[in-house]
Amino acid sequence: MSNDHQSHNQRRAYDRASQGDRNAQGGPRQNRGPRPGGKPYGSRDGKPGGYKGGKPGGFRGGKPGGPRKDGKPFEKRRFDDEGAREPREPRADFAPRDDAPRKDFAPRDNRGPRRDFGGRDSRGPHKDFGGRGGRDSGHPREVFVDGKLMAAPDQDDRGPRRDDGPRGGFGGPRGGAPRRDGVNRQKAHKATTARQLALAAVHQLRERDAFAQDIIAKTIDTSRISREDRAFATRLVLGVASTRGTLNEILNSCLDSPDDVAPAVRDALLISVYEIIFLQKSPHAAVDQGVELVKAVAPRAGGLANAVLRKVVRAREHFPFGDPRTDIAAYARLHGFPVWLAQRLIQELGPEGAHAFMVASNEPAPIYIAVNAAKAATDEEVTRVLAAAHSEPEAMAVGGRAVPGCYKVASGVPLQDGRVRRMFSQGLLLVSDATSQAIASLVVGEEAPESFLEIGAGRATKTILDQSIAQRRFGHQIPEYITVDLHAFKTKLLQERVEQYGVQVTEPIIGDATDLDALVGERTFDRVFIDSPCTGLGTLRRHADIRWRLRPETIEESAALDARLLASSAAHVAPGGILAYATCTITHEENADAVEKFLATEAGAAFELIPYENPELPGGDLPFFSTVLEPGAPDAHFLARLRKKE
Repeated sequence: MSNDHQSHNQRRAYDRASQGDRNAQGGPRQNRGPRPGGKPYGSRDGKPGGYKGGKPGGFRGGKPGGPRKDGKPFEKRRFDDEGAREPREPRADFAPRDDAPRKDFAPRDNRGPRRDFGGRDSRGPHKDFGGRGGRDSGHPREVFVDGKLMAAPDQDDRGPRRDDGPRGGFGGPRGGAPRRDGVNRQKAHKATTARQLALAAVHQLRERDAFAQDIIAKTIDTSRISREDRAFATRLVLGVASTRGTLNEILNSCLDSPDDVAPAVRDALLISVYEIIFLQKSPHAAVDQGVELVKAVAPRAGGLANAVLRKVVRAREHFPFGDPRTDIAAYARLHGFPVWLAQRLIQELGPEGAHAFMVASNEPAPIYIAVNAAKAATDEEVTRVLAAAHSEPEAMAVGGRAVPGCYKVASGVPLQDGRVRRMFSQGLLLVSDATSQAIASLVVGEEAPESFLEIGAGRATKTILDQSIAQRRFGHQIPEYITVDLHAFKTKLLQERVEQYGVQVTEPIIGDATDLDALVGERTFDRVFIDSPCTGLGTLRRHADIRWRLRPETIEESAALDARLLASSAAHVAPGGILAYATCTITHEENADAVEKFLATEAGAAFELIPYENPELPGGDLPFFSTVLEPGAPDAHFLARLRKKE
């Protein structure tokens, strides 16, 4: 053996000594007890024992396991609470206990016991935390595949690795070799089920470019985990989707080469960055769980995850990296919004209104339900079951008016109660925002319409609400109810849902509503309701993807589409009938400006505006019905009702 090689092994042996995971020859880790057959531990450079400083017996401070310096045998005793020594039974060996980390080891470099990052074993520095000489202290154990950093291809072929054992210096043997004491320990740490489920959903969001709520409905909502875990997993998915741009900015700043991180690893890191920055989770738990989450998709990326997330923890002290009172980029970053959208909100709502809007957009959305009168469900029956499930149903009023059949519930958890779930399956209950229900009530009106054309029917939520209100208010559903939607898959879902909810739709039409003549001919209707395909900014809490999908020009494109829909619909409103135009956004171009521009056209000249009467406001009348997005309140919506002159 060359002197250089021998010197290298000696250095490695000394570096490992403080963890007690190797003997003097740098061989496999040892049990803390005596070697099999009673052979003594080896020595390093002539120093007795297996630790630095030549302390006897393999333990620091002259603890049991070898003779004392004065040659006298040890008395295996301990101190009681008053300082008196009491006898105790000698332990059969010094194998690590499974129930708790050992307390009798002197801290390395007098730094005190390790307490960071999620309760990892404190008996020695973990390699991912910068321990000397470890493979993980440099580049993560990954390979490049097609320019992306991935787990090495042999990861599933090898036996258990060092990472598979318990944390600290007394983990399982390296390279999959069996332990000498025959004990194969289970992995001590794993990412929680809720986080793993959230990661699976985030994967699908990226790979399928899908919407968060759709993925949540198919993965988290159908899982068998606890209600609380489902709620937490949902919060993580919506949080990552809604703040993705800011999370990527922070993560990239903490990576040496952002483009080299595998997409699956980035997904896992984004969840942990969201927990650290926006949920203000304990750094210990967030980093520990983040490392385990990354290792679930790339077992060899634990070192990378640990290093990056520790940088994120340090970066949190300076977030949002500027003064949000004077720096618009810092202001947008603080709330997880694109800069252009933060500027637009200030322009539309003013500084205070924009602040309330952004704060509310990052909170969990309140849960509202509608009692479906089309299935003969009564408010008394439904609220009794909801109260029994501890949902605390509260009757709702929006814009100064009570909304019939609308109730706010304490959270989504009681809705998983078996009795409540049965009512959903029977079509007695529907989840819908309170403002959406208020708009449906206003559109149906106080006089029973004989015919109704709904444009942009989508998945039938407004359809169910309209017919339920008609049944409640007039004692029967609207006889002729026609729906139009551009997408065939939505129309198919509409047909399934209206059957489940007992709602009558006489003709579901698939087609482009900007050319209604081609779809309905010359027919006219008592009510024509345009549920506009707007930018949806008023529903950011429920549609987390919107803010990072939108572009500044999207607002102009949406307003142009609204103008075409209004012009196409005007000819199909019967004399004395009502044209209702609704959005779930807050921009002037899509709301008041769109209506005023329509009224200024030749087709719009045949209509007059129906003011909205709010009994809570002085003077009462407003040109339009509209709500703003505030914490704890319903979504922001807009409605204009126009009557066609006879």
